[in-house]
Amino acid sequence: MTASRTARMLAWVWFRALHREGPDLPPGPCLILLNHPNGLLDPLAAAALLDRRAGWLAKATLWKLAPLRPFLAAFRAIPVTRPKDGGATPESIQRCFQKVHEVLARGGSVAMFPEGVSHSEADLAPLKTGAARIILSSPVPVAVVPAGLVYGDRATFRHSVLLRLGEPVVWEDLAPRSAEPEAVAELTARIRAALQPLTLHAAEVRVLALAQEVAWLLAEAPGSRVDLEALRRRVRALVPHLAERSAEELAALEARVHGAQAWLRAKGLRPDQVGHPYAGAEIRRWLPGAVLRLGLAALLLPPALLFWPSYRLVGWAAGRFTDEGDQAATLKLLAGLLLHPLWAAVLAGLAGWCWGGAAALAAPVALLLVLLGLPALERAAEDLQAIRGFRRRRDAAVPELLEARRQLLEAFPELAG
Repeated sequence: MTASRTARMLAWVWFRALHREGPDLPPGPCLILLNHPNGLLDPLAAAALLDRRAGWLAKATLWKLAPLRPFLAAFRAIPVTRPKDGGATPESIQRCFQKVHEVLARGGSVAMFPEGVSHSEADLAPLKTGAARIILSSPVPVAVVPAGLVYGDRATFRHSVLLRLGEPVVWEDLAPRSAEPEAVAELTARIRAALQPLTLHAAEVRVLALAQEVAWLLAEAPGSRVDLEALRRRVRALVPHLAERSAEELAALEARVHGAQAWLRAKGLRPDQVGHPYAGAEIRRWLPGAVLRLGLAALLLPPALLFWPSYRLVGWAAGRFTDEGDQAATLKLLAGLLLHPLWAAVLAGLAGWCWGGAAALAAPVALLLVLLGLPALERAAEDLQAIRGFRRRRDAAVPELLEARRQLLEAFPELAG
């Protein structure tokens, strides 16, 4: 199975929605450079969204994990030995570069993470020089394409992801200088400048966190289906304005935002439901579909409950073995790929022992039904959320929250676009 098919299959299970924005990849050899905020979910999401098959640079230590080797082969991964992992030599680095150049010389594409490490920091990590050196020593002209990954909630199962492609980085003027340190440093700086606006990054943790909280408060859809491109634009617009605010002004804005968040949590509402008119015509259009979806969800609930223990075990395992935000989703995905089939086998064995061979088929069929029925279950959950929003539409605090929203848009008019 090819990397793109493997990625799309796994991505279909993990993500509720996958979106891609920006220009198409140029024809011919491409080096695709991405930020790295979410461990192994990053190549999975990007491979599912790219319109061509690409090889991937991956740290050599991943080959030590036997369960990952089939995926590394499917993704045509190229091992790179990092100095931090030990064993990196000029010869090993040159072999890696040579493999990348061979792919590019055949007109292929290679994707890599120039930060060199997955992390959950507010800003991009300092970029390694490997990408610039690969480009400047390439035997053929290569398009250098920056790409930013933005997650709705990176550690949460069935959330959304955006791949935002940028315009190719201009580097041809540096080609005559080849691997001169100054040319490598200049190209690395250009790559960083191209990546920055495609991602959700800022120099200060506090500023970025507040920008994201404000942007989420202005969301116009459920969190798992929110327009991540609009969210990215709002955060990018907010960051420079918030960075100019004094500590006192930031504290006052944080207090207002956190107060609104606390009210929403207490009422069990989403930001987009506050002030929604719930017009009669809209409700009449929604009601028949909602009844059907809730009925289908009721049928799917028993098989879903069969796998509730393995689902909870996956969450426990992820929390037990890591407290790093960028690794939680990776552990959940790998644990899910192992534990859900294992739990289905246990259930099948018990059913077969108690009721015979035919009953053993019930567990794998139930797992398949749950996977296929995830969209229906999620839409039914949104229908229940819509009912909650309708019941809370006349809450006494709604006018106050709408006024706070109006003041935010007045203070930051860029958010209205």
